[in-house]
Amino acid sequence: MLFGQRRLHVRSCIQSLLHSTLVFCSLFSSALSADVPPIAHGVTSCLAAMSRPGSNVSRLPSTFRLVTWNIEKGNNPRWMEDLEVYQHRPQLLLLQEAYIPSPFASLVWPVLHESFSEGYRAPKRQTGVMTISSVRPHLHCALTAFEPWLTTPKATTVTRYGLAKSTEDLLVVNAHMVNFEWGVTGFREQWGEIDQIIRNHQGPLIVAGDFNTWNSARMAVLSEVKAKHNLQSVSFMPDSRTTAFGLPLDHVLFRKLQTTKAAVMVSNKSDHNSLWVHLTSN
Repeated sequence: MLFGQRRLHVRSCIQSLLHSTLVFCSLFSSALSADVPPIAHGVTSCLAAMSRPGSNVSRLPSTFRLVTWNIEKGNNPRWMEDLEVYQHRPQLLLLQEAYIPSPFASLVWPVLHESFSEGYRAPKRQTGVMTISSVRPHLHCALTAFEPWLTTPKATTVTRYGLAKSTEDLLVVNAHMVNFEWGVTGFREQWGEIDQIIRNHQGPLIVAGDFNTWNSARMAVLSEVKAKHNLQSVSFMPDSRTTAFGLPLDHVLFRKLQTTKAAVMVSNKSDHNSLWVHLTSN
């Protein structure tokens, strides 16, 4: 009888412990969920999310470093080595053809806030566009376009951050533009969706990524976007950006910011070179 009572007591203790653990995990999970903004899918949802005020708890420094890079789905397993050669890590890392789960949890980096938008699903992994930041964004939008021929998805990630010493927020658009079509219909339509987002933001702005600007018609559309939204292009000297038919594919556009340094890292770990830019708010 005593043995039976002891078993009941042990079982009661285990049930109590499990209940406490579940309560703790639930609270911990809720806290994590509260720390991450919900993803707004599509233009309409994104505009609604933009209309809500953001949090000023965490802010990017007034001078920050940005890297944008198409990592070619991480096909080269050593691609992260290119990001580890610099002593000072970027506060914003814009990746195209990124994948989940990402390998950044294994890095001792302060850059661990990942904002991912799904694009093409490769045979072994989900790829897309990812913006990684040193501070938590208070907006995360995912836009999806489709290749006119292949019908495969092309993603855009939109995030928004507080800026130190500024009353205005920084909007960051990380885009992988459609590629395979004879004309520019799909290309222009994708920019049209991005246009609806950025015309509703009056503050500092970055639009960057792999724009697939491999002909003059595509470059002309990009020039229209720049003129309409008062955007400037970051210049690189020497300009070692990846090209197709003599035209650069990757760009960093900005507004209400200043560039202090800009460089291209030539890489053999992807079919694109990465762009490294230092920016400061006005």
